[in-house]
Amino acid sequence: MKAGAKMAVTLKDVAKKAGVSPATVSYALRGGQYVSPATMKKVMKAAKALGYTTNMSARSLRYGKTKIIEVVVHELDIPYYYSKLAATAVPAINREGYQALVLQTGLDAGNVKEAVDGISNQICDGVILNATGIDANEIKRLSMNRPTVLLDDCTPEPVLDTVMTPNREGARIATRHLIEQGCRSVAAVGIGYVSPTAIGVQVGTSKERFEGVREALAENGMGLTERQCLACDWLVEPGREIAHQLADVGMPFDGLFCASDSLAFGLIRGFADRGIRVPDDVLITGFDGISLGEYTVPSISTVRIDMKDLVDKAIRLLLDRIDGIYDGEPRREVAGYDFVVRGSSTRA
Repeated sequence: MKAGAKMAVTLKDVAKKAGVSPATVSYALRGGQYVSPATMKKVMKAAKALGYTTNMSARSLRYGKTKIIEVVVHELDIPYYYSKLAATAVPAINREGYQALVLQTGLDAGNVKEAVDGISNQICDGVILNATGIDANEIKRLSMNRPTVLLDDCTPEPVLDTVMTPNREGARIATRHLIEQGCRSVAAVGIGYVSPTAIGVQVGTSKERFEGVREALAENGMGLTERQCLACDWLVEPGREIAHQLADVGMPFDGLFCASDSLAFGLIRGFADRGIRVPDDVLITGFDGISLGEYTVPSISTVRIDMKDLVDKAIRLLLDRIDGIYDGEPRREVAGYDFVVRGSSTRA
């Protein structure tokens, strides 16, 4: 060997860096069913860091597939929505004969790009992801047209196969419920105001849920103003802060539509801090259908996403591409849902 020549990275090198046995690396790279997601992630990260992707690509050519599907989510902290998505997706993917590799990105666009890069490097056969913060066209470019399914991409014309949550429909039904319960001053928590001039331009789940709230109010002769749109992150603590702010100015609303159940959790806690009772003083509805919503006091009325339906649709769209069953224009499907009425929005 010539001086300075670079030695090829071996499977043993990857095993050493990942802190696992060579046999585990070999099994992981074949999409072994009994390799845990955590171990799979370590192996893939080590392989990529050492430049072992060339070997992996050769293996993929030999066997046709890696038999790995990445599921890329924002957060895995209980009780957040994406932990439920991941928990539903992993066994469903395994039933199809694939290994699920779950990656948590937070809201870091760099982490999302790295996950998508895994498909172009043959680390996986396809990816299911919510690419908030990155344009769908950029995702398509990064994936080099390999199988990708987006979650809740609201681009007017789909660029990649997409599964949507029922953003507009769910928000409309939840808001209509508040009105039917007698609310006459309704606000939307977690949703920014969309001016009439921006309605045809702005895109995103928040905008779609804004439209649902606006439509329900308009059906009943009510408007939706900037004052009624209380924008914040869809997490527990921002909900608590909003509750404190509303209580401190005399509680101007009698009904609150929350863009997520996590916000509803925070609102209920924050109102309790100030002596405001739900539902006696204000009615609340959430969105997502997080299981813990059944156990809060009061329990939370919510737009419950059919997570099994969402996951099944995403996997089917992806496998159609992976298996060469479909090679046409991008498709868009909407997950099923129902509206669950509980204690937070009903008065005795």
